[in-house]
Order: sequence, then C-alpha cells, then structure tokens
Amino acid sequence: MHRTAGSFDAMLAGGLHVFGAGDQAFGNSARSRTPAANSGNSISHPDTNFYDAARAPTHPKDLAPLRLPEIFSLEDPQLAGLGPVLDVKSVGDDDSLSIGKIEGKDFNANPDLKISTEDVVGKGGISESLFRTKGPESKFDFSFLRQTFSENPYKLRSFSDDFDDFAGDFFDIDAAATNRDEEIVVAKPEKEKKSRSRRQTREEYDFIIVGAGSAGCVLANRLSEVKKWKILLLEAGPEEPDVTSVPAFAPVLARSSIDWMYRTQPEQLTCRAQRGRTCAWLRGKVMGGCSSTNYLVYMRGNKKDYDGWAEMGNPGWTYAEVLPYFKKSENNRDVEKHDKYYHGIGGPLNVERFSYVDNNVVMLVDAFRETGLPLIDFNGPQQIGTMTVQTTSSDGMRASTNIAFIRPIRKKRPNLTIETQAEVTKVLINPKTKIAYGVRYIKNGKWYESYAKKEVILSAGSLNSAKILMLSGVGPIDHLRSLGIKVYSNLKVGYNLQDHVTTDGFIIAISNKTSTAVNSDQLFNEVNYYYKTRDKNSPLAATGPLHISAFIRTEFAPEDESVPDIQFHFDGRNLKEFYSDPTTYLATNIFPFSFYSSLAVRPILLSPKSRGFLKLNTTDPIFGQPLIYPRFFTKKIDVDTLVAAMRYAVSLEETESFKKYGASFVKVPLEACKKYAWGTYEYFFCLLASYTSTIFHPVGTCKMGPHWDKDAVVDPRLRVYGVKSLRVIDASIMPNIVRGNTNAPIIMIGEKGADLVKEDWLDRDCL
Repeated sequence: MHRTAGSFDAMLAGGLHVFGAGDQAFGNSARSRTPAANSGNSISHPDTNFYDAARAPTHPKDLAPLRLPEIFSLEDPQLAGLGPVLDVKSVGDDDSLSIGKIEGKDFNANPDLKISTEDVVGKGGISESLFRTKGPESKFDFSFLRQTFSENPYKLRSFSDDFDDFAGDFFDIDAAATNRDEEIVVAKPEKEKKSRSRRQTREEYDFIIVGAGSAGCVLANRLSEVKKWKILLLEAGPEEPDVTSVPAFAPVLARSSIDWMYRTQPEQLTCRAQRGRTCAWLRGKVMGGCSSTNYLVYMRGNKKDYDGWAEMGNPGWTYAEVLPYFKKSENNRDVEKHDKYYHGIGGPLNVERFSYVDNNVVMLVDAFRETGLPLIDFNGPQQIGTMTVQTTSSDGMRASTNIAFIRPIRKKRPNLTIETQAEVTKVLINPKTKIAYGVRYIKNGKWYESYAKKEVILSAGSLNSAKILMLSGVGPIDHLRSLGIKVYSNLKVGYNLQDHVTTDGFIIAISNKTSTAVNSDQLFNEVNYYYKTRDKNSPLAATGPLHISAFIRTEFAPEDESVPDIQFHFDGRNLKEFYSDPTTYLATNIFPFSFYSSLAVRPILLSPKSRGFLKLNTTDPIFGQPLIYPRFFTKKIDVDTLVAAMRYAVSLEETESFKKYGASFVKVPLEACKKYAWGTYEYFFCLLASYTSTIFHPVGTCKMGPHWDKDAVVDPRLRVYGVKSLRVIDASIMPNIVRGNTNAPIIMIGEKGADLVKEDWLDRDCL
C-alpha cells in the first residue's frame, strides 16, 4: 500500500512518521463545507442552584424537578416534571434494555426507550469472531470484523465470505445465563477439583482482589510478589481477546460483550437527543478492564490535583509523593526526549508515542501552536500546551494492565489464582465484629464463596465497587434499608460521582478526507499490512485524530496559571451520515478511526463542579444495572467554561494551518438545536445538553478523606470506614477528578495501594 510521508519537524525529531491522511480512507479527497448560520439573541444562563449533590435525597424518586431555562422546556408530557426516576431493570437476552415505569407510566412499550441489538447493528448482529480469544498465551490471531449493517448508508457494507476463512472458528465468550437458585459452594483450587468434592475444602486466601482492571491487575502483580501470600483475583469478564490489541479498533469494543453496557438515567440537562434520553457509559468487562478497551492515552493530570488531595486531609498523596509510583510502572521509550525526573524506565507498562501520525493531527498541533500554545510533554513539569499524546502501547499494539502486569507472571507465580467470568455480588462481613472475611460470586450459573484471611480489596471501578459495597451493607442507610439490605456502615457510597463531560455535536469539515464505501478486500489488506509489519506504522496502529491533545485556560480557570480547565480531544466522524441522523449515528457508529470525513471537536471539562450519584437498581439490586445520575451541567460555571472552550475552538479557523488544510466548522445547527443560531451561547448549551458525551472517566463514588469528612468512604490508606479488613483501591477513591485522562492515575493508585497493604501486613507477619 502506497503511503506518502508528510512533514512536522517537532514530531520527526521525536522519531514519528507522518503519513497522508487521505490514504487511510482508501478513497479520494473531497471538500465538505457548509454555510454559516446567522447569530441570534442569547438567553440567560442556567440557574446556579439546580442541584446540590451534598444535600441529595437518598432515593432518586425523592428528587424535586429541576428548574430549567426556556431552552430546555420539557415538551414531552411523559417526562415533564418527573425528574430522573427511570429504572433500567436488566439487559435481556436480545441485549435490549428492559425499562421500568415512570410514575405509573409503562415505558416497556415505548420503542424510543428500548435499545436492542437490532437497533444498533441491524438484524445480522455482530459476529462472535470479533471477540475470539485463545487465552493468556495466545499469539496475535485477528478474528476480524463481520458486520451486516444493512439498514443505514453509513454502516459498513457486508464483508465477503472470504473473511470466514481468515477468521477461522469462533466461540462465544458471553457469560452463561445466571441461575440464581443454585446453592452456594465453597471455591477451591483448580488442582483439587478432580480428586475432591468442592464442599470438602474451605479455600482461604490472604487477599481477595475484586476486579482485574487498571488497578486490580497492578495489585495482583505487586501483592503476589510476596511468595508467602496467596492471592485470588476475580474478574467478571473473560480473558482479553486479541482484537483489543489493535489501537484503531477501540470504537468496536464499545457495546460489545466485553463492555458492561451501562447507561445513565434520563435527566433534564443531559443526553436529551440520545436514545431514551440516556447516554452510554462504557466500562470494560474483561481482563485489564478499561485499560483493554480505552483509547490508550497515558496522561497523569496536573501537579495541583494531587497536592489538592493532600490539602483535603489525605497525607501521603501529594504530587511529590505519588510521582515515584507513576515512574515505578513506567517503561517510557521516549524518556531520552523528556526530563528523566518525570519518567521511569524498566517498569512493566510500556509507554510510547504512536509512530503513525494522521495528517490532521499535524494540522491541529500547528493550529494550537499558532494560538500561542507550546509543544510540551503532558506528563512533564507543565501541562498547558499541545502535542501528540503518549500511549500505553508497544510497537503499535495495546499494552493493557493485563498484558503488562498479569500475562508475564500468570504461569510463574503459584500463589496467584485468577478466576475470570466470576462476578462478585457481595463482600461477606461478620455482623458482630464488622470484619470482612470473604466474597460471594457467581460463575457459570453457580454461586461460590471464597475467604480472605487478611483483606478483601475492591478494585471493580467507580460504578461496580460502589455497587458491591452497597449490596454488602456499606452505603447510604435509607437507600439500603429500603431494599432490605442490612447496614454495617452508613457511608456516602455512590455520591461524589464525577466525569469529564463534553459534547459529540461540534464538527469540523476537512477537505483532505473522505469517507468511502469500505469493502472486505480493502480492510483485509489493511489488517494484513498491520499484522505483517513489525514496526506497526499503519493507520490501524494509531487512534487517528485522537492522537493529539491540547490543554488551555479559559477566563473561568483558577488563578494559578499552571492549571488548565479545558482539554481538547478529537474524533473522526462521517459528516453526511452524522448530520442526517445524529442520534442513530452516535448509537451505531463503530467505524475504525481511519474512516472519517470530518472531525468532532471535544472540549473536555477538566474540573466539573457538578456532582452526580448512583444507586442500586430498585427492581433488581444484584443483577440490574446501577442507576447512574451524572447530573452534568447543574452548576452554571460548568456550562460557561465549556461554552468558552467552544468559542476558543472556533477561533482556530483563523489559523494558517486550518486555511492550509481547508478546515472549517460546520455551521449548520443539528436537528435537536435547530431553533438556535449556530455559535450562540444558547446553541452551544443545547449541544452540550442534547448530544452529551463523556470521555468515560467516572471517579469519586468511594471518596477518600479524613475521618472528619462526612462524605468520605475510605481513609487515606484506602480502608473502608466502619468495616475492618476491607479496602477500595481504584478510581472511585479520588476525592476530585484529575485534570486529564484517568488510566495512568488509576495505575498509580494501584501501585501506591499495594505498598499501603504491604506496609500494614508485612510487619505483622514478621511478629
């Protein structure tokens, strides 16, 4: 395949290879420009006191309706004035959401609130081959995409039958249907199953880790370094399939069998143009967790983030104190180009920059530089600036925490036991002593209990760690009692929910890209090229325009000039298809990054003031999806900051870089916001509330804080208040979200958390 080299001095100096963007689309270039809309009159800002999370009622049905500005008058009588009280019961056999009732109104019959597999991928569905895996020692065996998108013009055309030969035999990795009536048996080692009855052995471990995600894999590795400790790692999902190795296929992993497929609850100010007025909340359900499904960005945040945690009463968490844990994990291949004080080498986790660079990445970096932003190392001494991001990858292939921390040791450490497709539903707590002594989980339809002599450690992520705690009797007392759950510790579990919010409706048309009709031969050749080339410098070995980022300060930023309040990400879009039906496009698009004809500009709110919460599903607390209420945009400054960022982005049109590449914003209002003039405050606010999106960085639901913090769930050593021998070590402990992508900070939390556990127990074991 012919590829044309481009130029970008700073990137070439760093060993990067820049290729023509048009080659990615396997088609000709075509300019797509639209006329600007006239400006209109502005309206008042949203009320600053929509909702105060600190005074949130204990049950969603107690919520008073939000006061809305005219821009979001509730025209739908079924939702008017009701507030967020929709309960998602479960995901059915057809992957559809079974919807409960809103104030007596049955939404099961409402097709607008039922999202099925057929809605998303057409009647043919997605082939199981996409998620084929041969286990932890498998070589790269790319069982490729097979789509039958037949109903919409922007869906990938049916692939030829030749792909069956390429893919080979498949098998389904979906978890078996759970049978809740099975009796509980005691888990025991694999080697004993043939010779003894399961009920003859009470299998005990020193530590049980729940969740093999970004932090859980780190914990399992570090704690199993102590040979005398027996470690059990439980993961609800399967082994990581080979398809996750390809960076460009990150979008394909969404809404798959390795995604929890969570969705938010309907709210007045979020996701208004999305299906069911809910937003997808992607979470990895697989070994490696979200590090196996994310967009590979390695970014630590700002120094002030961690210093702020310490100032809130959490000693040991300043930037100077956590930096060694960032460096401990890291094997940075770019370290010779950066300040070695900030980077590590020799750690398990490979960090690099993609060698393949899309031409539009060059355009964006140059445009930001024209506005005065310097080229920087985002993980170095300053954060405000622009550059291509560092990634958790190795030679153009994903390096998840499963790949980095688990696979190298899995067969070498007999003291580490790993159970996949084992969903933990409860921490076992002694009602008299309030000591955690084990967990209950379900695997292949059978219930098990395993026991911990020292500690149970929850590392299931911000949603599932909070859910498991509440199911175990640790959480808001009124909420748990309403579900008949015995309460062991009355804590604000599920509150303080934060995420990096943005919009999906802010589009740049570019003249050097075009979406093409993709056929199987073209994709086969691209996959074959990726597979055979050692240096992995093809489009599939990168994440397209997401490879560039920038941090800026708006007029609403903190006084400290080193602290940004906005980050920019960019994503590919197919312009015609997106504008023809944005709601359907956002619900169904899984194009690889290479196939796009426009850019979605995603200004990201780094330090939201709004706070959300989550509750147990009131219909099915154990197996139902948790009820997620993000409460975005309930603080005026959040909206103001994002609108300021969008106006900054529009100013990029005046740069020579944008003019050179023929790039300009599509100034045609989207359907849900067509009553407002493009570019006005009202229009941008409407985009935020209608086409709401996040970068899938939920944090804070098990807040770390001192004993006098009424909202704290864990102490600065990550021990759960009120229950002994129980910790939480994952993103949920963050008191405030970091200013940047969260995967690297979560890995750091895993590293530091492992040392805290060792400090507390190694001394005791020596006595």
